[in-house]
Amino acid sequence: MLDHLVGKPSANWKRTQVILTLLFGIWALMKGKTKHLPNTLQKLNRVTAGGSPWKIALGSWMSYYLLQNLFLLVGLNAPEPLTRLYKRSFYRATWILTALDAGFFTAMKLRPTWLRHICSVLFSFYYLVFADAAEERVRRVRATISIDHMRVSWEKGAANPILSFLSSLQRPKLTIRKTLMIERPRTKNHALPPTEIMFLYAGDPETLKDQTTVLLQFPGGGFVSMPPSCHEDALSAWAHQTQLPIVSVNYKKAPEYTYPWPVEECFDFYTTLTQSRGRIIGLSGKQDIKVIVLGDSAGGNLTAAVTLKILSHNQEVKTRSTLKVDEVPLSTVQVPDGLVLIYPALDFEMTCWMTPAQLSLLRSQSTTQMIRSKSLQSLLDTKDHLSHTSPLSMVPDVEKKSLWRRALDMTPSTEKKNTIKKKVERKQSIVDHIQDMTQVQDAWGTARTAMTSRMCYFNDRIITADMMRAMAILYLGPHATPDFESDYLLSPVVAPLDLLAQFPKTYMICGEKDPFVDDTVIFGGRIRKAKHQERRRREENDELPYDPLLDDSTIQVQFLEGMSHAFLQMMTFLPESHKAVKTIGDWVLEMASCSDEPCSSSASDESSSVVSDTMVQQDRSFAIGRDTPSPPPNVARHSIGAHMAEIITSEKDMMSRRKSDLVSGLFTQQKVPS
Repeated sequence: MLDHLVGKPSANWKRTQVILTLLFGIWALMKGKTKHLPNTLQKLNRVTAGGSPWKIALGSWMSYYLLQNLFLLVGLNAPEPLTRLYKRSFYRATWILTALDAGFFTAMKLRPTWLRHICSVLFSFYYLVFADAAEERVRRVRATISIDHMRVSWEKGAANPILSFLSSLQRPKLTIRKTLMIERPRTKNHALPPTEIMFLYAGDPETLKDQTTVLLQFPGGGFVSMPPSCHEDALSAWAHQTQLPIVSVNYKKAPEYTYPWPVEECFDFYTTLTQSRGRIIGLSGKQDIKVIVLGDSAGGNLTAAVTLKILSHNQEVKTRSTLKVDEVPLSTVQVPDGLVLIYPALDFEMTCWMTPAQLSLLRSQSTTQMIRSKSLQSLLDTKDHLSHTSPLSMVPDVEKKSLWRRALDMTPSTEKKNTIKKKVERKQSIVDHIQDMTQVQDAWGTARTAMTSRMCYFNDRIITADMMRAMAILYLGPHATPDFESDYLLSPVVAPLDLLAQFPKTYMICGEKDPFVDDTVIFGGRIRKAKHQERRRREENDELPYDPLLDDSTIQVQFLEGMSHAFLQMMTFLPESHKAVKTIGDWVLEMASCSDEPCSSSASDESSSVVSDTMVQQDRSFAIGRDTPSPPPNVARHSIGAHMAEIITSEKDMMSRRKSDLVSGLFTQQKVPS
């Protein structure tokens, strides 16, 4: 209170208030007289006279607890903004993550190191019980988050020996796990520092040299943290499932190494790997290798950026006719055989409003099933800001009555709130009502002012707006003046269509409540659009050969219902993350089993249809055992549908599911008079 009276939020004023309060309490206990108390307190004192000290202490604490939660008990509490936003299991996982973050933030200044490691875990147990205190501490830290806070929060699973040991108990065993230093190509001016990689292999070491496919991962971490060891749970699972050699690149992080250093470093390593035919990691190097590139979050950005840089480089080589004096001839770089992007951050233009072109990309995936499909409504519902009580609401406006109201009357326990749209509409006749239903259903196909997912989910429990702003500033550096509308190595979502048309088989997966979900949808839509235009151009020109990479099956976008960002980091306490990892592993096996010609679309179409018609099974436990045999490549595609059916929805399903409930809610409240 003192800091509010002074008008300056300050920890010093809060400490002063605590000290003064304690001093007053001690003085009252030592010098206070019972006769000076109010009559009510004197009566209470006589009632409790002779009571045990522990009973008095417990009663005092319970009284304080009652006062703190009085408004909650009588139903005057503030509404909960995250109600129905997340799936139950994901919300529980974020509760654990928030408690861990709060505990590690509290202990991060302690010395020595061993004491900090122990207290971090102990404080986390405290915050598991006092969840509100954990959320408040994390909120305050994130408001002015520093690079140290980011690294403490995101690297705790690998940096803390206690958590690292507990996590290692759930990982499959590996036959090879080592760290290598790979030299980068020399520049004209100076030598560059080597690139550190983590190499994982679960097969027989004797068979390593005969491998012809490599899974290359660019790990996420907001461009500022999280080396490959922070992703070891998922990497170990993929190594065991696919039996492929896995390379994870520990590229240099911001703010020490800002954009475009990570892109250049990842590109250099990719070219070194392909040109050496895998010799740098222990392969025989007798034949060309297939490379499947995978990236999550910031790593997804780097995966797309490196692919675009490869395609741009090859395009430049093909169009180049003459060389300058003393210039070394350039050679083309092998294009990746497949890409897997996991909740990628693909756009650094952090605007509030979506353009009509972006909205049309969202609608184009489901224009024929927008209304009648029961599984399609999630994404576009968040863009219809006037169909809720609050323009900031991201969930249906169903309010649960308080316990007292439900006990005293027989009315339904839930009720629909009046939306903004209903507050301004006139009373309708029966004819108007029927006409309006048709018009509203047709209106789902038209553009409306809508906010981006970054703004819609600004209160996300994993990635907040403050954190996105901090990561962008650190990655761009102090002297950057990027062009967000044209620099496609920074924002791959704005890449030209002629490059996107050349993309290899690309699979993307993201949580439907992720602040970056628009990046996934728009990028996938632009790739589809580019391939469609190129396919149509080739059909009109008989001289151009058919390219299987232009098929619709080469780009798939799937979403995890009721989940947000970083689910791969929650494998210890989020059952669905195991299923997601299994699905991604099946995608890798599918890409690895394909020959030079892309696989037929039958398997992909089959899996998509399974996903569309299957509801999410909540609170189911999925686990990857240490001795679970990995499926052979020729059956990988058949198992994809089974894994997807449990947890995943397509972009078409997601949009229709969010829409259908909203339409039903709007029309069921407008009863037609008899």
